[in-house]
Amino acid sequence: MKYRDILRFSLHGIRRSPLRSLLSALSVAVGTGALLVIASLGLFGRRQVENGLALIGVSGLAVSTDENASGAPLSAALTERMAQAVPGIAAASPVRAVGGTVRAGHRASGVVLVGADENLGEVMQLELLAGALPSRAQVKAGAAVAVVGDDLAQRLYGRTNITGREVRVTLGGAERVFTVCGVIKAQTSALGGMLSAVAPDLVYLPYGLLASESERADQVFVACSSSADPDAVGRSISGYLTTRGQVTGTVYVRSISGAVETVERLTSLGTLLFFAIGGIALFVSLLGVFSSMLSAAHERTSEIGILLALGAQKRDIRRIFLTEAVLLCAAGGVFGLLSAWGALKAAASLLLPGWRLTAALPLLAAVCGGAAGLLPAVRASRMNPIEAMRR
Repeated sequence: MKYRDILRFSLHGIRRSPLRSLLSALSVAVGTGALLVIASLGLFGRRQVENGLALIGVSGLAVSTDENASGAPLSAALTERMAQAVPGIAAASPVRAVGGTVRAGHRASGVVLVGADENLGEVMQLELLAGALPSRAQVKAGAAVAVVGDDLAQRLYGRTNITGREVRVTLGGAERVFTVCGVIKAQTSALGGMLSAVAPDLVYLPYGLLASESERADQVFVACSSSADPDAVGRSISGYLTTRGQVTGTVYVRSISGAVETVERLTSLGTLLFFAIGGIALFVSLLGVFSSMLSAAHERTSEIGILLALGAQKRDIRRIFLTEAVLLCAAGGVFGLLSAWGALKAAASLLLPGWRLTAALPLLAAVCGGAAGLLPAVRASRMNPIEAMRR
């Protein structure tokens, strides 16, 4: 039997029971649309987490000590010696954070003032939008310069690029004028939604304005060289601080990069879970196609018997039913895809997935249709022609 004859018989079978064919196609459309929507939610959540981790900007290692430990403090001076002595350290920056207020004219905002040195850009992946980060000369001189986020710049001046503008910073009960030297992408925007609205903005100042070279730092951020093993560098840092650094108490070395990788693995598992839920929805819809094809094979027993008696091969019968199932599922897949894509476009365009997933869904529906119609097609092809015509 020629392929056009197989196609003609398949279309005839679809038109013979229009209501059943329509319901089968609709069930596949619902399953395909559900798969697209659920998968889009999972992929969108994964993108948000990855973008948030990138905006937070911290990578490498974070080093800290017990606050009440005796011995030498983890100071800026000790950090500089450690960076030179421990192999595998590309850059290290001590960090000191205190609460404060930033004001420009009549507009004020509560912020967290973060003191850091000239290595800030190397230990934190900050997205610089305008200006520059504090230089080594500015840090050593304790220059009155500040780096602010774009959200804070918008609230204070109504625009993003405010380099060269002055802001008044309340620090230690005294107000001081600072010049904005750089604007970065606000790290609190990584929290998204209501959390970013209540989280305080971060303003970076030269480290010496918040702590002296000998005072204890809250933390030390360490960037490892590309060829170094972060775990080995962390062990070397801990050994150096407790021996040559004369730091007593517990030294905490946390791999931030490792924590980020763990979060990314968890988001990948979450995305797979979303795909699995969508796949279950598609599988349930295919059960309707399976039962519909079984019913069609039973109703067309006499027709199958006549075709076999006229010389049709068993493989021709299989192809007729398989083609019918594939056509139903492909049509339902296209309709479900267009409906779900249109709904996402109208209601939440940010959730729209990439073109690869979108283009693959009708093909996936067609392949699944072939799988759902396989058993009915095999059963139909195994009928005895004489017994089939008697029914």
